Amino acid sequence: ATQAPQPTLEQAATERNATTDSQQTTASADDISSTPTPAGEETEGQAADSSAVDQLMKLNPPPRLSDRQPGITRTPCEVGAPEGPNEVEGETYYCGVFTVPMNWDDPSAGNLDLSFVVVKALNKTPEQDPLVFLAGGPGQSAVISSIDAYAQVRQTHDILRLSQRGTGFGQRLGLEECLALALQSPDTAGKIAPIVEAINPPEGEGGATPAPDISKGELQAQLDAICWQAFSDQGLDLNQFTTAASARDVIEFVKALEYDSFNLHGISYGSRLAATVMTLVPQVKDAPQLRSAVLDSPFPPSVYQLSELPRNDHDLVLQLFEECQQDPDCDSTYPNLKQRFARLLDSLAEKPLSVDGQTVTENDLVVMLVNLSGTRAAYVPKMIAELEQGVLDTYLGLKNGELGMEEPENETSLDLNDPVQAFIADAIPIVAKSDSQSAMFQLIGAVGLAVTEDDPIAALTEYIETTYDGDTRDQLLELLSRLTPEDIAKSPQVIQMKAEAAAPEKSAEQQAAEDLANKRLFAVLDAAHFLNKNIHCNEDTQFRRYEDAVNTYNDLAFPQFANLDYLREQAHICDNWPVQPAPIEVKNPMSSTVPTLILQGDYDRKTPVFMGRRLSRELENSVLVIVPQQGHEIWTKASNCAGQIATAFVENPDQKPDLTCLDARRPQWALPEDEAAAK
Repeated sequence: ATQAPQPTLEQAATERNATTDSQQTTASADDISSTPTPAGEETEGQAADSSAVDQLMKLNPPPRLSDRQPGITRTPCEVGAPEGPNEVEGETYYCGVFTVPMNWDDPSAGNLDLSFVVVKALNKTPEQDPLVFLAGGPGQSAVISSIDAYAQVRQTHDILRLSQRGTGFGQRLGLEECLALALQSPDTAGKIAPIVEAINPPEGEGGATPAPDISKGELQAQLDAICWQAFSDQGLDLNQFTTAASARDVIEFVKALEYDSFNLHGISYGSRLAATVMTLVPQVKDAPQLRSAVLDSPFPPSVYQLSELPRNDHDLVLQLFEECQQDPDCDSTYPNLKQRFARLLDSLAEKPLSVDGQTVTENDLVVMLVNLSGTRAAYVPKMIAELEQGVLDTYLGLKNGELGMEEPENETSLDLNDPVQAFIADAIPIVAKSDSQSAMFQLIGAVGLAVTEDDPIAALTEYIETTYDGDTRDQLLELLSRLTPEDIAKSPQVIQMKAEAAAPEKSAEQQAAEDLANKRLFAVLDAAHFLNKNIHCNEDTQFRRYEDAVNTYNDLAFPQFANLDYLREQAHICDNWPVQPAPIEVKNPMSSTVPTLILQGDYDRKTPVFMGRRLSRELENSVLVIVPQQGHEIWTKASNCAGQIATAFVENPDQKPDLTCLDARRPQWALPEDEAAAK
């Protein structure tokens, strides 16, 4: 078993037994979740309650044209600053605004402000080819994303993060920004709040059900019309909020910072933006050279979204069956798994399985197989074989979170270059033998408290001797004997903790400003809804045909993994969003000689394996790396296998990557007890 991600030393010192979930939810093209509902009741012809609007305006300022001239303007960092005791704004990083023409072909149409952060390389003589990160969504902001994945790359390369137009703190085209505009106007205030509440009922309530003669689609169409007009009234030409325009922004940004070359890392939709940059670079005058590209969880431009959508969950299951077949132990123990699964689905559709009060339906089995996080996939063949016999042991173990919760790779969020955190990393496996989760957090919390004492070694010794016994105590004391007072004094984490503890108390004004900044950050974490819609409608609307999706659906081995009603809804999401369609050429296969690393998760539900394989066929100078037991988004850490592969590639794009570390991530298939014992 591997450990769960560890909290920082500082977090553990104050929250010894608490954990936090830092995962962010990416909004889908038509997901309107967590919508702020304004206070007060509005009626037709009245503006919304002023306090509610004021609060919304502070957290989600409406987009507008810039007063600046095109170019780079340095500004204080509002968000995106790297964390650490040695990080100094203006020295190790800086922030600013990159002002660009809204229309690159018509500079007189007005300008847009794009926020950015430059994190400088740690080496005194860095390479002059920075790494540019491109966020997904579309609609997420690169500025908000962490740079933890680039800990090694940053030694010699600057890291650049530019907010895509329509995201983050610039001209964010989100539902919240639309509300902020519409609620100020008597013409729209009374119309928009009921629409939003009907489409997205407040959590915990049944919600306002649309009148029988008004469908959810009609309400969405009304909302689209209000928001399109609200943004347009701000002087924004939504036809300029496209992947092509954002790709030009990226190239001009690198050029404005006077770099001669650069590297790209794009995740999910960011890989499509990166692909567009790759195509556009040769066409831009005096463009810097694109040295390499990492396309992570790729979404190729040539994918016809709606027609391929039925494959997302379906291909996930086929990938699992294929991997079992390729493994001698799995294949011999569970032969013909695909055919057996088909028969099991048919059987459950005819008659659900009931055992000791537990019932398994066809839909239950489908739901179980689309969640392959952690190491759950390794138990699926055994589960299928047991269900054939009317046994629910493995099924219930997966359903109740008792099986498959381990990570396929022993990952840590601790900085092993810090001697104190290295001590924790070595100590965790020792204490985890008894009670992995609580013991781990108790140990980290104890270390966090001890290092602030006058004699931290003595404090830790006392804690170990009074908390543990036997071999556990002896092993921990032996580890502690290697840690010196000098190590603790020089620990970057300890230095930061002591500096923050000694910092003067913030004034009420400073605290209020910090609280507002944090609220603003959380207000823009999700993808900007209308930018997401705008880009999909620009690039895919002319290619959306429900009939194409149905054809794909009919070709599936297991159509139970697709939903025709959802596909029908998706076919019409652009009907009332009048962005101009992109030319057909946006769907052309890619053509580039830039060295490219394609990182593909084998259990990726959002951008399945076929997308990575397609892109590898299109790009002649590419390497496809399929990461076992991995979902969406690959290069998110520096120290794990994928992080090592990506880092080595950026350092030397022409060298064949070493993929041996992937072997440890392959599924350890669960076998029947008698066969497992024999092996």
